[in-house]
Amino acid sequence: MNATPAPFTPPDAAEALAGLNMPLAEAMRSQRAIRKLHFEPVDEGLLREVLSLALKAPTSSNSQDWAFVVVNDAEQKRRLVRDYQRAFKLFGWFARRAAPDEPTRRQLRVSDWQREHYHQMPTLVVACYRRTLQHRPVGRPLLRVTSFYGSVYPAVQNLLLACRAVGLGASLQTLPLWLVRSTRRVLELPPEMVPVCIIPIGWARGRYGPTQRPPIEEVVHIDRFGHQPWRSARH
Repeated sequence: MNATPAPFTPPDAAEALAGLNMPLAEAMRSQRAIRKLHFEPVDEGLLREVLSLALKAPTSSNSQDWAFVVVNDAEQKRRLVRDYQRAFKLFGWFARRAAPDEPTRRQLRVSDWQREHYHQMPTLVVACYRRTLQHRPVGRPLLRVTSFYGSVYPAVQNLLLACRAVGLGASLQTLPLWLVRSTRRVLELPPEMVPVCIIPIGWARGRYGPTQRPPIEEVVHIDRFGHQPWRSARH
């Protein structure tokens, strides 16, 4: 007879914050997308700290026109992801049919779990950026139109690394924001504020650890694509 798993107890916030002393290289080497999360709420002070570190990232022209909508209310979460959960069922069906191997199918099962429990995630952070004459999400360069998404994702990476250091699970998601109109309505975003991505945050189920990536020699090209002297030297 299987023993009942012990109830999860979130770490003390002060203990978790001590993890921010983790060496940067260690955090980067062990960071991964954590989609399975415990449902217990995350301490507000801890959330404030990891979000404050997100804001240390650079932005185009130092515009800093970002906003982060932190969604904790259960009904608000349900409204935010309702259409996404329906759309992902269709997306997941096609993806599973095309899945070539067991590791991919395993990843899809994790994504299915996340989709089913999205509204139960402790916190959903929606990263947004203000659309102006200089910063637009689409279109050809005009006047001083500069990188739009590039002003958001450095902050998101800071947030993910900070979550890794304190032991929180997190992952960058764009699929839930394909339905921008409903997202605007639920979050009451002004017209100029564009939702860019959503980051579910909670205490990780399982552990962080070393990630599997191809050798650097296989993905680095010098001066032009196809010129890989590092790869040749390795062999």
